[in-house]
Amino acid sequence: MRVLATVFATKPHLYNLVPVLWALRAAGHDVVVASHPDLMETIDRTGLTGVPVGNELNMMRSLTEQGSDSRGTGATWESLTSGMTETRPEKLTWNYVLGAFTMGCSADYDYVTDQHMLDDLVEFARGWQPDLVIWDALTFAGAIAAKACGAAHARMLFGIDYISRMYDNFRALLAERPEEQRDDPVSDWLAGRMARAGCDFAPGQTAELMTGQVTIDPTPEWMQLPLTVTRLPVRQIPFNGPSTIPDWVHEKPERPRVCLSLGVSGREILGGDFVSMPELLESLAELDIELIATLNTEQLASVTTLPHNIRTVDFVPLNELAPTCTAIIHHGGFGTLGNILTHGIPSLTIPAPWWDEKDLGTHLHTRGAGIHLDPTNTTPTTLKNALHQLLTNPTYHHNATTIQQEIHTTPTPNHLTTTLE
Repeated sequence: MRVLATVFATKPHLYNLVPVLWALRAAGHDVVVASHPDLMETIDRTGLTGVPVGNELNMMRSLTEQGSDSRGTGATWESLTSGMTETRPEKLTWNYVLGAFTMGCSADYDYVTDQHMLDDLVEFARGWQPDLVIWDALTFAGAIAAKACGAAHARMLFGIDYISRMYDNFRALLAERPEEQRDDPVSDWLAGRMARAGCDFAPGQTAELMTGQVTIDPTPEWMQLPLTVTRLPVRQIPFNGPSTIPDWVHEKPERPRVCLSLGVSGREILGGDFVSMPELLESLAELDIELIATLNTEQLASVTTLPHNIRTVDFVPLNELAPTCTAIIHHGGFGTLGNILTHGIPSLTIPAPWWDEKDLGTHLHTRGAGIHLDPTNTTPTTLKNALHQLLTNPTYHHNATTIQQEIHTTPTPNHLTTTLE
């Protein structure tokens, strides 16, 4: 069969799709990936075939032009989530949920997959005639394109499914409203996009267009929200992109090796980190560890002196580095988390403020496989003490390996391929 995957131009979301797409390719199916032109080189490097649609997204420049807070991140990305990450029942009033979807549909979702991308994607889908469209959970143009060409379609999650959970709340609250007060920005937005694609729209299609006919979910069930969508669990297979592995990675470390990874989203997309790098490194200098810090030139610019126990490297695949580590300090990103869970490594989460990092870190903390720190209250002392606890208490390692064993019982992308067929 022919499979069209689509994702907006960001590496982590593409890398999340790659193992599933390669499983389909290995099973003999034709697979192409449609995205903005600025992701084509990255797609090519995965060995998959890219199809450029729309104009360049250039997400980092766009968010920088919108303005940011004093740390270069946070405000712009928090606005991009439109409040979707809110789960506290007392906060989820009609006005709140209505506002979240009004902003999400009219601004944010149209930003990551705008009308130019939609037009090109629909045109390609009608010409290529895929049997199945797999779309990243923020790339709603994929569902429209599937309807336009008559294909089945599946949504691919990249972590906690806040959107479908919020949409469940929206539908329940909408049903309680008087008939004359049932504002529905979601159906209005989708109706406009369907009309642009030359397709008829019925309100009964809204849920499918927002959440897919099925949802492919690499998130461990104990980390996921209660969902009403049809969920296809799949094991997250770490994919860090093509790279060369330095010789030192597989040399046995003389001291406990700790990895510091704040992910690529902050430095490549969102314009900076969310913690003070000099303070973070200084707090770890006194510990008897080998710290591997994945930092680029810009991140190191503010660091005047590197402690003797720290090795810096611009990038090293975490899938190779993690098994050599005793612990990992990270930002809670879903891609990074996949490497941590797969290899059963205790971790210290200093969550970024972007999507589900705080909740994922809290889940690890609750399972006793890691420690979660509030970045607004993290001091050099609290960070050093937390890492010391992680390194010296064997319970964390035991709980991390228990989760690793659970991960290995989840269906692989090869098993998922049979279901999708």
